[in-house]
Amino acid sequence: MRAVTVPPLLFAAEIVLVLALAALAATLLLGVSVASAQRWRARSRPYLAHQQDLAESLGLPVRTWLTLRLMCGAAGLFAGSLTGIPVLTAGGAALGLFGLPWLLAGRAAQRKLSMERALSGFVIEIRSLMQQSNLALDRALREAARSPAPELKYVLSPLVSDEPVADCLVEVARRARSPLADLVVTALLIARTHNPMALVRVIDEVLRPLLDVSVDVQQENHTTVAQQRAAAFAIGVIMSLLFGAVMRVPTMQAFYESAPGQVVLLAVFGMYLGLVWIIGHVARPLRWVAWDIEAVRKETEALIA
Repeated sequence: MRAVTVPPLLFAAEIVLVLALAALAATLLLGVSVASAQRWRARSRPYLAHQQDLAESLGLPVRTWLTLRLMCGAAGLFAGSLTGIPVLTAGGAALGLFGLPWLLAGRAAQRKLSMERALSGFVIEIRSLMQQSNLALDRALREAARSPAPELKYVLSPLVSDEPVADCLVEVARRARSPLADLVVTALLIARTHNPMALVRVIDEVLRPLLDVSVDVQQENHTTVAQQRAAAFAIGVIMSLLFGAVMRVPTMQAFYESAPGQVVLLAVFGMYLGLVWIIGHVARPLRWVAWDIEAVRKETEALIA
């Protein structure tokens, strides 16, 4: 049986890792201050919100999405461990855990874009119900939500319930998680505090043209990001094929199993991640402003009261 020799650099890295995990465990046992916990919570909130956006855009519950990510991370860890190279083992786990959202982000953006495009038809139907059928705004909202487009079925389902219309609109915005949907909901909430028939003119002259232009901008954003992602993916595939061919050479495989070879792998991974970052910043898509729909609802309810 051949004895396995551990390179000194790898042995030292393992000691540092054990000490870091011990320090983390000691910190958790001793407890952290309330201020530190609040800071960590505030820093993690945007990331958690982004994960929720991805999950709902893909039509998945948040728990299912997180479970799927963990399963992909475990699969990557297992695949990397088959090579016997620690760097590839850690890289496989990271690729499975963080690569899945990157790969499915385009699908999520496409689904959200379809939902945002259907919003234009929703506001037109509200205008028709108010103008031609002489329905009140609240009644028109509930009638339009009874037979929505398939892309809006989940988003508009709160309006079918017997809850107050203002609360239903807030829930619609929460489910849509889209700046364009927030814009529509804000206009509807404000219209309930004024003459509802003025909403017909606002839809024709402001809201509908703005939605059409905004959807076109979103389409351009999606196309730009899709091209960047395709370029980065193609480079990653080429690098993986080349590395697979190199690993078939026994001398090169022995080199990458050593400590200097793993340092080289870390450098290559770092350069690839840097290249992906540069590609993503060549033409950055536009960022939309977030709306506080709950605050708008409180203000409009105060005006009605």
